[in-house]
Amino acid sequence: MRHFRSLLINRADIRLPGLHVLAFALHRHLPEHASIEHHRHRWHQIILYLSGRGRQRFAGGYARVEPGTLVVMPPGLSHSFQRASDRIPLCLMINFRLSRQPRGPAAVCSLNRSETMQVRQQLAHLIRLQSGNGGVLRWESAAVILQVLMTLLRAADWMERVPRPTAAGRGSAMGRLLSTVGPATPLGQVVQRSGYQRDHLNRLVKRETGLTLGQVRAQRRLARAKELLSQGMQVASAAEAVGMLDQSYFARWFRRQTGQPPSRWSRRILG
Repeated sequence: MRHFRSLLINRADIRLPGLHVLAFALHRHLPEHASIEHHRHRWHQIILYLSGRGRQRFAGGYARVEPGTLVVMPPGLSHSFQRASDRIPLCLMINFRLSRQPRGPAAVCSLNRSETMQVRQQLAHLIRLQSGNGGVLRWESAAVILQVLMTLLRAADWMERVPRPTAAGRGSAMGRLLSTVGPATPLGQVVQRSGYQRDHLNRLVKRETGLTLGQVRAQRRLARAKELLSQGMQVASAAEAVGMLDQSYFARWFRRQTGQPPSRWSRRILG
């Protein structure tokens, strides 16, 4: 591709029932190209930005990009990129096909620090595995690629997060505590109810769910906001219902999560 210099595998061709991973590549944008024009693909595409800043544009909207931004795009979605700093973007790109293709707009979210570190470690391991292998994909590399893909799809809520196994007593108590976390529940209230320090509670929650307490609430907040907007609720009312009193902040947050402003999401569902 003329806009990139590939630092890793270009062709993967990993086939499993219901999944075909076409390409897995680590790309650095070429310095002379500040933008990538609108284009589309016949397959799903994941882009994880590891460095650089800019705007990922879609038909009818855009998302701000920074290190840790994850974009998952369905087939046929027109998109482009505009760089916003002198630092050259480095991104991980995965092209894949699913037998059951989710419908809807692009998913845009931010990986937390531990998720980003996990992906970076997996990429470093992959580079070591492929070193001196003449571009031929090793089976160990294929396993790592699938692990990365699942990590990113779960982060974007395109795959169900699998709770980590815990002791029955603690898991049951944690499950009861998490059941009280609604879209508008103040986190301080949950911390106080648990009897733990906030950092310790976050570690327990992450061991149980793979998420921090704030991410659990954000996940439920987004699901509820989508539900209310799809029912025709006004943006300001939906923002208030999920505990976000600043409508402008809610609109920016919603756009980061979905790639579309809440007003367009509502029209897309109802229209």
